[in-house]
Amino acid sequence: MRATWYDGRSARAREAWLSQAAPGWLRLQAGDETLDLEARSLRLGSRLGRLPRRLDLPGHGHLEIEDSPLLGQWLPRRGRVEAFADWLERRRLAVLGSAATLVLGVLAFFELGLPWMARELAPLVPPAMERTVSDQALALLDATHLKPSGLPAEKREALQLRFHEITRGLPRADGLRLDFRHAPALGPNAFVLPDGQVVMTDQLVELAADEDELLAVLAHEAGHHEHRHGMRRALESSAVVVVAGFLFGDLSGTGSLSVSIPVLLLESGFSRKHEREADAFAFELLERNGISPEAFARVMEKLSAGRGGEAGVVGYLSTHPPSPERIEAARRAASD
Repeated sequence: MRATWYDGRSARAREAWLSQAAPGWLRLQAGDETLDLEARSLRLGSRLGRLPRRLDLPGHGHLEIEDSPLLGQWLPRRGRVEAFADWLERRRLAVLGSAATLVLGVLAFFELGLPWMARELAPLVPPAMERTVSDQALALLDATHLKPSGLPAEKREALQLRFHEITRGLPRADGLRLDFRHAPALGPNAFVLPDGQVVMTDQLVELAADEDELLAVLAHEAGHHEHRHGMRRALESSAVVVVAGFLFGDLSGTGSLSVSIPVLLLESGFSRKHEREADAFAFELLERNGISPEAFARVMEKLSAGRGGEAGVVGYLSTHPPSPERIEAARRAASD
């Protein structure tokens, strides 16, 4: 068989001939140079379309040689994985099917695997880490979008007391606390951080008609806290970075995850499923405290009319707009 020989000593290509000298032995001839090579010491590269195949010669460089059934006869059988790869490369439909299976597998992992993993891991996150992430996220917001609250101290303290009253007895009530910020850029809004700190904007307090509407929003945020939605979203986003690093062979960005998690948290809005879970939690909590979920529907309608902060500039604060479905769900809960 005709071959092109790169002897490893120079970049020059040499024309050569490869033949079988004896069972288990091959002979390479190039000009006046002859090499006898043990077949089991040679390594034949995988097929790449119609390109010449590479045959590595330990200590003597490599050959580029056209594919031929003779190679399969002269060289030892390869492993099952390599044989399967060769089989795939010769069958276009199999290659397309394998690629489609890989894509579907990756999509299924991101759609189902990551949320499940985050749900299982979130309860294992130490409280100290939740505090650190939350403090860093709030510091970032304070530096960019939030200002000190201008509400009267009496108003703030009254809302803090009522929030404490309606959440007393919840499994994670100890971590819940309410604070206020002035946020012209965000507008009417409220959000909870992974450690349980709830921040409500002055603009939302001004928008609401009464205390029940504000408590309805706070009950929703308490639902996010009870279900650990914030940390789950941060873990999902972090996992995406790690998985992408493995897929693309670049793990340089994974070393600073502990620093970047607060940013990932702020850039990751809640999913629709998380919103429905927090809504359902809020309806039950409100009714348990003698407040109709109708208050939730009313404040959602007001936010929807102005699009408030839920169309804001930070993903964590702009989850999904108050949809008619969410408002209708609140009214159904109120009528039950």
